[in-house]
Amino acid sequence: MFEKILKDLEITGYFYDPQLLEKIQITKLNLFFDEHRQEFQPARIGMKNSLQRIESIRGDYTYWLNPLKSLSPFDEIFNFLSNLSHELNKSFFFGIKEFECHLAYYPQGTFYHKHLDRFEKDSSRKVSFVFYLNENWDASDGGEIVIYDKSGVELNSFAPLPGAFLCFLSDEFPHEVKSSRKERRSLTGWMHNKILY
Repeated sequence: MFEKILKDLEITGYFYDPQLLEKIQITKLNLFFDEHRQEFQPARIGMKNSLQRIESIRGDYTYWLNPLKSLSPFDEIFNFLSNLSHELNKSFFFGIKEFECHLAYYPQGTFYHKHLDRFEKDSSRKVSFVFYLNENWDASDGGEIVIYDKSGVELNSFAPLPGAFLCFLSDEFPHEVKSSRKERRSLTGWMHNKILY
């Protein structure tokens, strides 16, 4: 698996597996999701003191996780990400030190306009990743993530299929989340070349 990820990142800059997570994993993650739903917060854009909620740009709700704390539903994912970080450092010398992640849901009809996973004053994000958690999804449900090159040309589109996994180089690909016809769930995060916790 890691060999394929590394090869795709080297050649295209992104990797997609339509079914990385098993059904039992998705079910466990959704149980946690539902148990903590009232703790999700409206996602905001910007940094620190300039954070603001602008639903015309981004309509999701998030619940932040701490990868340094053991949470049984996430142990396999966190171990996978730790091992992937190690392999990325060995092959590409990214200097990844830690990763951060959150659960997210997009209510029906919401989206996230095109953006780049890099702040103007902070370039520590090296790799972005998404695990898709909906237990059922049809092509007609929408919710795709579309990635572009820096000149704005569309490169590819990936459906949020149950258990799918996507990762890409954070500072290379502007991307957007299309509106969906039903709630869209994911675990999303970034690998950083700095200490976060």
